[in-house]
Amino acid sequence: MSHTILEPTFQRRDGRGLFQEVLNDGTWESIVSGRMNAGAIMGNHYHKKTLVFFFLYSGSADIRTVHIDTNERDAFTLNANQGVMLHTNESHAITFTAESDFLLLKSLRYDPDDPDTYEHPVL
Repeated sequence: MSHTILEPTFQRRDGRGLFQEVLNDGTWESIVSGRMNAGAIMGNHYHKKTLVFFFLYSGSADIRTVHIDTNERDAFTLNANQGVMLHTNESHAITFTAESDFLLLKSLRYDPDDPDTYEHPVL
């Protein structure tokens, strides 16, 4: 299992500022953004039904994944203006190595009656 690091598919920088198309694929029900501190860890869980797109606007993060069925592992670093798809049945741990602004797209919105989040430590 090797992850493809994605970069914006289109970027325009002019006197007005920066315009980026960070992804042009998929159907998303939930959009989450935030800022995490260096050393913070997100994840150590997987989803059975939800596809996740994770993108860094700034900062950096080390990502480790493990497929819960095959135990196949991957580890890589994302820097500013890079993203990755995190697939179903793939536990993920995102460790922020610098203060980072991120975008998280989820194919299914959070449902407290069926959260589709299953603990599974990666580290």
